[in-house]
Amino acid sequence: MRLDVAFDEVLPHPIEAVWAELTDADAISDWLMKTSDFKPVIGSRFRMKTEDLSSTGWVEAGVLELEPPHRMVWSWSGHDGNPPSTVTFDLTQEGKGTRLRLTHVGEMNAEVARILRDGWPGRIAAMADAIRRVGDG
Repeated sequence: MRLDVAFDEVLPHPIEAVWAELTDADAISDWLMKTSDFKPVIGSRFRMKTEDLSSTGWVEAGVLELEPPHRMVWSWSGHDGNPPSTVTFDLTQEGKGTRLRLTHVGEMNAEVARILRDGWPGRIAAMADAIRRVGDG
């Protein structure tokens, strides 16, 4: 099955605050999944701990593109028999807020696709809540 989802949200926070949430390992651990080795550097590899996507309990990921503070692209592999997929975060300043366009595309089995499609809106909301808790920066 082809996962091809896009979420377009305007967050009531400056682009710098949203970018900081997307590029800090502690922040990613708060709103997405636990990671200790994320670095916002093209070519860096990192792992995120999950219970939902794979029998190994890990998502293996890497930074493919980085254009601060506007764009970051990750490879994403749940070691679940599916080829790696791609997650893209595009940010655009919109008034006092930030438009976040998140896409996740790739070939995968239907159950993994459903988990990802259904899970991203909650993760975006968790990111916005985390920014609100720490302030807009």
